Amino acid sequence: MSTLTPRNIEILRIIVEEYIQTGEVLGSKLLLKKYNLGVSSATVRNDMALLEKFELVYQPYNSAGRLPTTKGLRAFVNYLMNETPEHLLEKENVQSPWSDIKQLSDFIHSITFELAKNTREIAFFIIPEKHICEHSGIATFLKKNHKRIGDDIFNIIKMLEGKNDFTKFIQWFPIHEGVNLFIGEENMLPYLKDYTIIVKPVHIEGNVGYIGIIGWLKMNYSFNMSAVRGII
Repeated sequence: MSTLTPRNIEILRIIVEEYIQTGEVLGSKLLLKKYNLGVSSATVRNDMALLEKFELVYQPYNSAGRLPTTKGLRAFVNYLMNETPEHLLEKENVQSPWSDIKQLSDFIHSITFELAKNTREIAFFIIPEKHICEHSGIATFLKKNHKRIGDDIFNIIKMLEGKNDFTKFIQWFPIHEGVNLFIGEENMLPYLKDYTIIVKPVHIEGNVGYIGIIGWLKMNYSFNMSAVRGII
């Protein structure tokens, strides 16, 4: 990334954000029509060609437009993780005081439900040592994404229903403190190549747990990262 100019990076950001918002291929003329970069269409085409050389964008068919690759999405997310303020939520997450929670199961259900409601993705909360694997938001996720993703979406449900296997799957990831993202092909399983998993380790009653979301590649990354970061 060190050989890319600030304009190259700005064009990558625009391509990714347009992809997330519309899913449409973005060409140089449309980009300049929507964004005043102060350069010519030929310059933008050269910038896109350079981004393609770095495997950050690609041409999905014989068109001058580009879409981001998984590598391009990763670069965009890494930028967000460095540049996004700690709290970008439209409203504060509901964080229930420990003193108001009589049962751990109630607390986990409440937090998972809140995270799914805020993000409109599938939320999960796992504590392996206690054999706890809670998830929420499947109905909303199906309604929102079934037409776009197709029947492959049901593989997600099948995976979540196998709670022990799903727990092991999440534990398999190289998870560090703070917010972790695994985008598209980084999720390894073929049917997860169109999904992003955001997960954060938490420490509860002396045990390590994992809270996070599963969503489509074209999610609102800044909001969802902040939601996972701030929910607990």
